[in-house]
Amino acid sequence: MATSSTAHPRQPKGQPTGGQFAAKSNPESDIELEPSWPGLTREVGQVRQASVVRWRDADDQLQDPPDGSPAAQQFRLDGTVEYEEHRQADKRQDPPDGSPAVRWLRPDGTVVREAHYQAGKYQDPPDGSPALRQFRSGGTVVYEEHWQAGLVQDPPDGSPAVRQFRPDGSVEWEQHYRAGVRVPG
Repeated sequence: MATSSTAHPRQPKGQPTGGQFAAKSNPESDIELEPSWPGLTREVGQVRQASVVRWRDADDQLQDPPDGSPAAQQFRLDGTVEYEEHRQADKRQDPPDGSPAVRWLRPDGTVVREAHYQAGKYQDPPDGSPALRQFRSGGTVVYEEHWQAGLVQDPPDGSPAVRQFRPDGSVEWEQHYRAGVRVPG
């Protein structure tokens, strides 16, 4: 059993002040309940009955806070994250850890769709994975697109820029692109 050596002033039994212990003053806590960073303003609002949190800089542009959390998040009524978006200077931008700039999530936390960006444009990340992917509830990929500098583009290995997959993982259809232009065939 835990015990405390803190002295609490006692009240006599039966006093209308109620309770066993008298009120005492407590020093102010050093803990901040809401995060804050110099130069950033936190907005909280409602969109379609969901809570929205956005961080804006002094120029009113969406900006990731220094702790790496997203510049914008939307929460369902049950408190789970539905959408999150990372931004730098008001442009969608993958965070330094390489995770996608934008993610849409199911109530169980699994990803519905993710998108990688550099300076506000779709961009395949350095590992060569697609800039845009959509997933089934079991985690398998439904659809993917490769992008370079904001243009849909076949990756360096020559595989198609755009593919859609069947539930078993086989390719349902695919399309090649060069510098944003669909290649016939």
